Amino acid sequence: MKRINIDNANIDSLIIDEAVSLILKGGIVAMPTETVYGLAVDSANEESLKKLYEMKQRSKDLPVSLALADKNNVTNEYFSVLPPFGYRLIEKFWPGPLTIIYFEKKENKIGMRVPSDPIANRILSKLNKAVFLTSANLSGSREATSGSDVENIFGGKLDLIVDSGSTLYGKPSTIIDLTPNPFKILRAGVIPERDIVDVFIKKRILFVCTGNSCRSPMAQFLLEKYIGEVKPYLHGRHDIISRGVSTASGMSVSTHTADILKQKEGLDASGFASRRIDRQTILSSDLIFTMEDVHTDYILEFEPTAEGRVFGLKKFLPQGFEQDIPDPIGRGISVYEEVYSLIKKAIIELTGWL
Repeated sequence: MKRINIDNANIDSLIIDEAVSLILKGGIVAMPTETVYGLAVDSANEESLKKLYEMKQRSKDLPVSLALADKNNVTNEYFSVLPPFGYRLIEKFWPGPLTIIYFEKKENKIGMRVPSDPIANRILSKLNKAVFLTSANLSGSREATSGSDVENIFGGKLDLIVDSGSTLYGKPSTIIDLTPNPFKILRAGVIPERDIVDVFIKKRILFVCTGNSCRSPMAQFLLEKYIGEVKPYLHGRHDIISRGVSTASGMSVSTHTADILKQKEGLDASGFASRRIDRQTILSSDLIFTMEDVHTDYILEFEPTAEGRVFGLKKFLPQGFEQDIPDPIGRGISVYEEVYSLIKKAIIELTGWL
């Protein structure tokens, strides 16, 4: 068994290469994470996994989680489509001390982790594949939080200990199972349950138009205002955002939009910056409201699993006013005011519906 000291602030690439090489050859490598030390083996090597179970004295009935360096690889290649809440958890806590259990694409359960520790991340990035990563401890015993702890527990049974000293948190990751509805905390850890509940209850509402400079920001600002005025008890319960299907990021709202919001609603939109819609935003949104049917079609073609969460804003207009919200870009202030009037009617109805 070899134990090598490594500096978080000046990571030696040769040590990273050695750890990667040993894992790929079927070895068991102890490495730091931000929570506790973990034991890593190649996920494609069944013999290494068997040795890992035996060494930890762990029941074969208890699965071992996988770890990757990139959260996008997890959502794109491993997990089936998560509920919107799951994507918001990933957005907030990965990389970090949260292990998520959900269905893989073959509908079996799988546990995944994306550590934030720089050494763990470098090893996983270099491997460019998933590894089985489990706490460095004997099953049911206290987890190792330093390289010396690992050595005391396992002696010479490991191929390598990558030792960066004490871990950041000194306790294990929180484990959440997203397969029950709505979720179940399987292990209390670094992330308190109340922080997970906060993410769950804060529903994301997304408004979509073409350029994200006129209609969708107008709807966003109006809903934020009216929920606060009409339903103050819902304060903090919604994350209200907007995106465009065809826009350059970083654009301000149009001058007419800014003027109307300021003069008619007392709202300051000067800090707004446009953003183009992406898959993560669609998947993480509980409700999506579009300005035109063409935007609905775009979203459902982009991400068919969003069906059932996408609605035309026109559905909230009074009878006789049901129409797509027209694009005012490049037109005069009077057209913008007409669009504002339509959006306001819809937002007032939507506020009552929420």
